[in-house]
Amino acid sequence: MSLNIGEVNNLVVNRKTDIGYMLDSDEGEVFLHNNESLHEDLKPGQAVEAFLYFDQKARLAATLKKPYITVSQPGFLTISDVHESLGVFLDMGIAKELLLSADDLPFNKEEWPRVGDILFVSIKVKSKFVAKIASKEEVNLKPEEPLNLKDKVLARVQRIGKEGVNLLTPDGHWIFVHHSLYRETLRYGQEVSVKVVYHSDKGYTGSLAPQKEVARFDDANIILSYLIRNQGEMKLTANSTPEEILEVFNMSKKAFKRAIGNLYRERKIDFVDDKTVLVKQ
Repeated sequence: MSLNIGEVNNLVVNRKTDIGYMLDSDEGEVFLHNNESLHEDLKPGQAVEAFLYFDQKARLAATLKKPYITVSQPGFLTISDVHESLGVFLDMGIAKELLLSADDLPFNKEEWPRVGDILFVSIKVKSKFVAKIASKEEVNLKPEEPLNLKDKVLARVQRIGKEGVNLLTPDGHWIFVHHSLYRETLRYGQEVSVKVVYHSDKGYTGSLAPQKEVARFDDANIILSYLIRNQGEMKLTANSTPEEILEVFNMSKKAFKRAIGNLYRERKIDFVDDKTVLVKQ
């Protein structure tokens, strides 16, 4: 049987040693320390399911403990420690912690995750295991139910970019929050309560603005979210007909004019060539 490093393998106990066991595979023997045997008394010839990883000295080793994630199954892990020069360590359910390198984290350490924060990560195998912040393509969660507009949901900061942040809910929904819809500095893995304000074929858009502000500017947030998802411009203006506004936003012309007036006063939009455009910060 061949070895799949970073996965649970079906191996056979060869023999017992003073400090553990040697497990057999077609590619040679793998050491299983007593501390990793779940204190079982294993016998030669016994079949075991063992996760293969690299120990502190970069040697291939086995454990009977079940990891929270594997190479083929990325997932959410909790930050267990932060090291300013190395990066952050994540608890993956075995004795060996997983390192997310400082090279893969922002230069601004205020955006680094803290102990207790949670990130969706994948494992990359080199001469050791390293963690990588998972992309949308790598997140294999399939939400069973859609999100409802105007609902508030809990999500984690998964990506921080120039335009805003991408949040990930526990069941796998992605929510984009434009930088104009939050004020404080956010960090990777941080849990936030986000209000869902818009949905299109490009995904969900949310707001992290204070509750009083959200309640007052719901319509403005919907329009802002539409602009964000549509290359920063739209043909609708204060001169558009009630029918045109109703078709796109399902709101009255009076509410639409009030909303774009608020956005204009906040310098979030402008009017150019009979179009409403998003102001780049």
